Parts: sequence; C-alpha cells; structure tokens
Amino acid sequence: MQEFLLGLLSFLCTLKCLTSVDWDVVLQPEVRGSMGQNVILPCVFKHPQQNTYASKITVKWIQKHVAKPIFHCSLLNQTDRQDLTCSDPRSPKRFWLHGNPRRGDLSLGINDSVFTDISRYICRVELDYESYQSRTSTLLNITAPAEILNLTLDSQAQVQVGMLKCIARGNPIPSVKWMSLSKSQENVPISKTENRDYTVISSIPFSGQDVFTCQAVNSLGQAERTFPTKPLNDSGLLVWISALGCLLFLGMLVIVGVVVKKARDAQSQLTLQMGKIYVDQPNDTVIYANVSYGARHLALETPVRGLNDPVYGRSKESTYIERI
Repeated sequence: MQEFLLGLLSFLCTLKCLTSVDWDVVLQPEVRGSMGQNVILPCVFKHPQQNTYASKITVKWIQKHVAKPIFHCSLLNQTDRQDLTCSDPRSPKRFWLHGNPRRGDLSLGINDSVFTDISRYICRVELDYESYQSRTSTLLNITAPAEILNLTLDSQAQVQVGMLKCIARGNPIPSVKWMSLSKSQENVPISKTENRDYTVISSIPFSGQDVFTCQAVNSLGQAERTFPTKPLNDSGLLVWISALGCLLFLGMLVIVGVVVKKARDAQSQLTLQMGKIYVDQPNDTVIYANVSYGARHLALETPVRGLNDPVYGRSKESTYIERI
C-alpha cells in the first residue's frame, strides 16, 4: 500500500512538472535612444504550451502611470495564417510591433522618439488559458544635445526695462550661461532659472543698452543665441565695401573700353570719308578734293599747270564725286 502511494505521488509530481512549466517574460532593464530617432524595446516570452498552442495571442505594452495600454494587438498562433503583422489602429502610428509573437518576440518599436516617451514600460502577453506580464520594467531614456528654442524680450516689457527670456532644452538638462558684450562676467545680471520637462527657462533684466548671449551646454553639445542680433563688425563691413568698390571699378573699366572702341571705329570711318583723294591726270594735273560737310557731293576743283607755263591757273570746270 505504501509503495502504491509513493508511486502515485511520484506520478502526480511528474505530471505537475510536465504541465506547469514556468512562464518567462524577459525585458531589457534600460534602453537609450536619441531625440527624433527610432528605438526598440525588446521583450521575449515563453509559456508551458509553447510548442502546441494554436489559439489567440494578445500583446499589450503598458506605460507606467498611464491607465490604458499604449499598444494592444492580437493574432492567431498558426503558421499558415497570412496575417503576419499585429497592429493597433487605436494607438499612435509611432508605436508598432517589431517582434513576431508566434516566435515569442513581443518587442515594441517607437518611431521619432520624443521626451514624452521617457518612462518605464511593461510587457504583457495574454493567451486563452492564462496571461502573464513581466515582473520588471524597461526604462526608456531619450537623450538630446543642448539647443536653444527661443530667445525673446518679454512682450509685456517696456522699452526701457524688460526681461530677456532664453528657453533651452536637452537631456541631460543643460546649464544656461549669460554673456554680455560690454560687461564682464561678474557684472552680468543674476538670472532667474526654472526647469521642467527637460527644458530650462532663464531670464535676466534687459535695458536695451547692451547685447546679451544665451549659451546652453550639456555633455552632448552646446548652443548659443544673441539678442539683439549682432551687427556686422568693422572688418566685415570693410571687406564688403572693398568688394563693392572693386566691382564698380571693373564696371567703369568695361564701359570706358566700349566707348573708346566705338570712338576709334567712328574716327577710322570718318578718315576714309574725309581724307584727301589724289587722282593722277595727264600734264602733271593734280586734283584736290575739298570736302563740303553740308553738301551731298564732294566738289573737286582742278588747279592746272602747263608744261611751259610757270603760272598756275584754275580751271573753271568742277567735277563732282559722289560721297562714299
């Protein structure tokens, strides 16, 4: 009898061990991402009927301190099914299932990560016969270099005295430093600073008689902005003036060159029209062309000298040649 009871107890223990395989949901303790980049939150699970289960698998991702799951989808654990994706139309499009639940992978993808995604996340899986969620959570941390979002004069401030406000952001939270163009660092007014949601707001009195620079710095980078906008310095202004002067000088040279060329062309043509015309005639007669500027034709008068007559006489005849 005793042997029977021991055998029965051994059988029951064996049966229980075979049917009560522990659930196992594994998360990564921390995931780091950069602002605007995509991140993956890994999660894998095992369950007692891993090799035989053929019913529905429901995946849920829960963000701590948020009542409803941020992602929720279901699919059947059948290899011949065509619905290979598991999506949640109610959740933001930035959230999507990266893993394949049929293979025990419940990893969550987040696109275009932002600071509001920084939180702890819990992975939960629900089957027809039981459900289980991770005992630990994954911390998602989004980092970003320091940047200045805005640098403005308070709209309620008067012209004489106002508050210059600098808004910077980053993770790690940046430190803000003010610099003055005319004052030493020790004489820069003490700023009023407040931090919230990885954003720093710093303000200092502004009288309109100075130029201030707001500088934000963290371990990933730094940024700065100046108010009012810096005027062009003397060296830069001199360079611009010199360049403009050179351009004007070159332009004048081109214009003068064109004018001189046109003048030379006109003079050459005029010389051809107004030059003396020599025509050989018998008896050593020389014909001179006297140009009449207002006449349509050139009047040619012919001084005639005979072979034996030393005296020059003027012929009464005049010959007209059409002007060229």
